[in-house]
Amino acid sequence: MSPIELYDTTLRDGMGGEGMSLSAQEKLRVAHRLDGLGIDLIEAGFPSSNPKELELFELLGRERFAHAEIAAFGMTRRRDASADADPALRLLADCFAPVCTLVGKTSQLHLDKVVKVDREENLRMIADSIAFLRSQGKRVLFDAEHFFDGFADDPEYALRCLRAAAEAGAETVVCCDTNGGTLPDGIAAATESAMAELRSSGVQVGIHCHDDVGCGVANTLAAVRQGATHVQGTVNGYGERCGNANLVTIIPNL
Repeated sequence: MSPIELYDTTLRDGMGGEGMSLSAQEKLRVAHRLDGLGIDLIEAGFPSSNPKELELFELLGRERFAHAEIAAFGMTRRRDASADADPALRLLADCFAPVCTLVGKTSQLHLDKVVKVDREENLRMIADSIAFLRSQGKRVLFDAEHFFDGFADDPEYALRCLRAAAEAGAETVVCCDTNGGTLPDGIAAATESAMAELRSSGVQVGIHCHDDVGCGVANTLAAVRQGATHVQGTVNGYGERCGNANLVTIIPNL
């Protein structure tokens, strides 16, 4: 099996769990423990989204880690705006983190109900945002939000979103089961298609599962069996609703 890149989202996704609240100093301690565990990438959240996050990024910018790298999290550009004029993307470009993870839409339902853009504009939003951050010297991961729901409805368009991200310069394209409602066979089939779509690009394929039907770990392993080499999750599966894929279980299973 190929080496697996481990990406921890406890400091963002995990904080969505009921009763979960850590100070910036506590988050810093968690980051160092994750580094000691051998986690490759630690997602610290969105810089300046609130005073606590601003404090955390200021602290992290002065720290040194033996192994892990810090990733900042954000979204693709706003509709009908250029990437270089988007304040949130500019903030990511200016922060110390060498890696930026951008979430973008891949499901028609969310294009219609959430961002309210047509399909081609959504593809441009993905490509423009990634290309801008790459031009600023950042390594970029693309989180394909609701990918498995989008794939179930329209496989061709969901795969076009992945391809747009890869062609724009993303080093990793992450297939996300954001609603946590897909079963392992569905994860396997969609990941197999994603691998085939991106194989010639050389881009790494990742998996990010929520746990609403209790299959977060099983779904992650199903994606790895299909060739995914980047795995996202949280410590103890902390996270919103029913939680996220549990890295404490995933790591020994791998």
